Amino acid sequence: ETISLGKSLSQFIELGDVITLEGGLAAGKTTFVKGILLGLNFKHEVTSPTFTLINEYEAMQKVIHMDCFRENNLQRWINLGIQDYFYSDDIKIIEWPEIISELIPKDHIHITLKSVSEFEREINIK
Repeated sequence: ETISLGKSLSQFIELGDVITLEGGLAAGKTTFVKGILLGLNFKHEVTSPTFTLINEYEAMQKVIHMDCFRENNLQRWINLGIQDYFYSDDIKIIEWPEIISELIPKDHIHITLKSVSEFEREINIK
């Protein structure tokens, strides 16, 4: 269902959109991203960029998938050129956005995922 919801949301995503995903470990953030990419006709493996920090996917539209969990130094993100991504037409999806919150454009889609039980998630889209 998490993948299905991500796939449904993909039909409303526009070029340049920024999507933030907030939630604890194993809340389903990357699973949700898999759904978005599936909806954008991406047929390859989607993995969490926890260790790479940024994954780029060539789907119907280019998707930039960022994970800020392992790098909590805001200046390092700035040095990596993260702000350049925000001014591109690519779709940006950010896990653990609170770490770079002051850099994220105010006009973005914010999604909160919460693990209610082993097989149940609460997902709010704002």
